[in-house]
Amino acid sequence: MKKLLNTKLIVSITLSLAFLPLQCASAAEESDLDIAGTPIKDKWALLVGISKFQNSSMNLKYAAKDAADFRDFLVSKCNFAPDHIKLVTDEGATKDRILDILGDSWLPRVALPEDLVLIFISSHGSPSSMDVAGVNYLVAHDTNPDKLFTTGIPIQHLAATIKERVHSNRVLVILDACHSGGAAEASKGIRRVGNVDAAAVAQGAGSIVICSSSKSESSWEAKNKPNGVFTSALMESLKAGGSTTKLRDAFNLLKDKVQQQVVSERGVTQTPVLEATKWKGEDLILAAVPTAPRPAPKIDDEPAPPVRASSSSSEKTQSVGKASQGTIPDIAGDFAGTNGFTYHYWQKGRSCGWAMPLLGMTGSGEISADGKKMESKWWGTVSGTCGVDLEVDQDGKVVKMNCDNGTILTRVNYGK
Repeated sequence: MKKLLNTKLIVSITLSLAFLPLQCASAAEESDLDIAGTPIKDKWALLVGISKFQNSSMNLKYAAKDAADFRDFLVSKCNFAPDHIKLVTDEGATKDRILDILGDSWLPRVALPEDLVLIFISSHGSPSSMDVAGVNYLVAHDTNPDKLFTTGIPIQHLAATIKERVHSNRVLVILDACHSGGAAEASKGIRRVGNVDAAAVAQGAGSIVICSSSKSESSWEAKNKPNGVFTSALMESLKAGGSTTKLRDAFNLLKDKVQQQVVSERGVTQTPVLEATKWKGEDLILAAVPTAPRPAPKIDDEPAPPVRASSSSSEKTQSVGKASQGTIPDIAGDFAGTNGFTYHYWQKGRSCGWAMPLLGMTGSGEISADGKKMESKWWGTVSGTCGVDLEVDQDGKVVKMNCDNGTILTRVNYGK
């Protein structure tokens, strides 16, 4: 469905409504949840579509439109309140913004355990062969395909973020992604290439993952309409039985529609895949009317620029010191730790979050009023807390963090 890059190939992935998995906990650690038969109190959706990238060679045709069309479908056919849907596209879909909405400013602050959360992301993805550690990444608007570790979103981290920070027991994720990792020259601009294993992703309570194709196939854009074959068939199948259409019934119809259309138009196969774990009871009805809808809280999830310390142009050099009283230092970015790990930080005001992608760990921090210190805590494979002294340059950018547990974090590529 998406534009192929070249032999370096960034794979296109559309993560539509799907239950995102958690790979941190084993299946044996959690009991099956009979949540599908319980009422859905409220419904929320995050829809991400990226057709325009900072690296214009990665630009796609219909990713942003797929997300916008799906938003309209959820409102008109599936009883989602318009203010319960967050649509993020193109320049607004940076790595930091996506992670912030998922793990900090929005979903963790609106969804409750008996709500339904839908996540749709349409973008590129990277095959594991592009990373030295074999990690699959989602590509944000500002991702550099040559520096996936520092600028991409690891699939495993995305799953862990949802598991640890989104409070809903129903998180539905649909991945419109193929897994072949390559494509013929003639398919440029019309084919999505990915490397997502639905079975590996569908782990954890109340998890359902739908992928648009099997591992050995590609996903395609339609020839007769400006959408992906999968996204178009998804909407048609979800409304086929009216407001009582069950998810598995819709998937079976979707699978037939996609296979028939792609074989007819391309002469190749595309076979959607559904994986579900820890799911008992009645099937999910996406259009179910929420039984206890709540007003959407007023939450400003737009990233706020940091307040800079005033200085002359001659002072804006490599000089480093403590933050001035009342300023909010800029901590967003990547830091290398003396423990050998890389930390990715994102920020909203004095609150920030961070992740260690290789360990699947996430954490949060709160910067003090004077901008000189931060209290940090983390969870995942291990949990803990520590105090942090911040070293800030004259532009207000954090360049080093001295943790009271002995770890020192230094900003990656500072001054280059």
